[in-house]
Amino acid sequence: MKILFLGETYRADAKTWIEGIETFSGAKIDTMEVPFSPRRWKRISLFLLFLVQLIRLRTQKSFDIVLAERATSYGFFSLLVKARVKVVAQQGITDAFPEEGFTGLYKRFFQRRVYKNVDLIHAWGHVMTYAMLESGAAPSKIMVLPKGINLQRYTFSEKHEFNSTPIGIVTRSLSDIYRHDIILQSLALLKEKGIEVKLRIVGDGVLMEDLKLLAKNLQISNQVMFLGRVDNDKLPVLLDDSDFYVAIPETEGVSASLFEAMAGGCFPIVTDLPSNRAFIRPGQNGLLVPSGDAQKLADAIELFLASRSKFTEYIIENRAYIESEVDFNKNMKIIWSRYQQLLK
Repeated sequence: MKILFLGETYRADAKTWIEGIETFSGAKIDTMEVPFSPRRWKRISLFLLFLVQLIRLRTQKSFDIVLAERATSYGFFSLLVKARVKVVAQQGITDAFPEEGFTGLYKRFFQRRVYKNVDLIHAWGHVMTYAMLESGAAPSKIMVLPKGINLQRYTFSEKHEFNSTPIGIVTRSLSDIYRHDIILQSLALLKEKGIEVKLRIVGDGVLMEDLKLLAKNLQISNQVMFLGRVDNDKLPVLLDDSDFYVAIPETEGVSASLFEAMAGGCFPIVTDLPSNRAFIRPGQNGLLVPSGDAQKLADAIELFLASRSKFTEYIIENRAYIESEVDFNKNMKIIWSRYQQLLK
C-alpha cells in the first residue's frame, strides 16, 4: 500500500491524521510539504518549486491514496499526483478565506475544481459542509466525521479539582488570526480588578517576540508562560493541569484543539462562531465571546472563575461527549474503512 500525504506535518491535525491511517493501514505514509517562510515572496517561490517536484514525481511514482489538507493549496496540488484515490480535508469553515477580493475569488476557483475532481472530501463537522456544497461538491463525496482524540493520552477524573491560582491555556499557533493580543489584553483588564490569572501559551509562530513584548508592556509577563511548540505526548499533561481553555480566532472550522481541551477537562471559552456553537451551549459546557473584544473575554473568564464549581458537571459532560463521538480509535477505523471501499 502506497500512501502520500500533502500538508504541514508539524501540525497536530496532520499528525493525528497520519498516525490514524498508518495505524489501521499498516503502511508507512510518504509526506511532502512546502517549507515555512514568513516572507510572502519566498513562500511563493517555494510553492513553485513544490509544483515542479510534484510534476517530476508524477512521471516517477504512483500511489494508491493521496491525502491532502485544504482544497485551496495542497488539495489543488493533489490533482497532479498519480493516485487511485484522492482525498482532501477542508480545514476551516471554508478553505476560501478571506472570502472577499481577489484572494477569495481565486481560492473559490481552486476549491470548486478540487471538489469536482477528488474522490472523498473530509468535513470534520457538519458546519463545514455548507461551503463544500456551495462549491459544487457532490454530497456522496462528503464524509462528516472528526479524526478523533487519542483518549489513552488524556487522564481525567470526575473528581475535578481546580488550581488555587487559576490557570488558562492557549494551544493555537502564534499568528494574527488567533488574536493572542486580545487574550493578553483581557488578562491585563482582569489584573486591574485584582483578579490574577496565569496563562500558558503553547505553540510557536511569527508573533512570538511581539507577544512577549506586549505582555511586558501590559505588565503581565510574570503571569504568562510562553512554552513554544510542545510534543503531542506532553500536551495532555498541560491541559489536565489547566482550568480553562481560550481560543478566539476570527474564523474556525471544527477545532481539534477544542476537542483536546474538552478531553483534558479544560472549560472552553471560545469565539462565537457557527463551528463552535455546534459543540458549546453558552453558560453551560462553555462560553462564547466575540473574537476582537478584550473586555468581553475578560468578563467571560471572570464569570467562569466566579462559578467554577457550577461548571464541574459540564466539564465532565464534555469529556463524556469526546469519549462517545470523538474517539480516535473508533473514528479512524471508520475513516480507513471508507478509504478501502473507495479503493475497491
